[in-house]
Amino acid sequence: MSLSNTEFQGAEDIERQRRQAENLRNRTPRFRVLIIGRANAGKTTILQRVCNTTEQPKIFNRKGHEVFLVLDIIT
Repeated sequence: MSLSNTEFQGAEDIERQRRQAENLRNRTPRFRVLIIGRANAGKTTILQRVCNTTEQPKIFNRKGHEVFLVLDIIT
């Protein structure tokens, strides 16, 4: 079974995009993402799904200092 010209072109495009993404990751070992939205809108969930992780993101204030949240658990 052989690929049609359109399927072959699509496979080439996917491979080219994969190489470009890998090249970008190699050149940019660290990046920042800004997600803005209302409270409890799912911002952290989206970030965790995109990054395939369950870790909590680091949060920084406007001056670039990390903010540490203290959660009180009421039992």
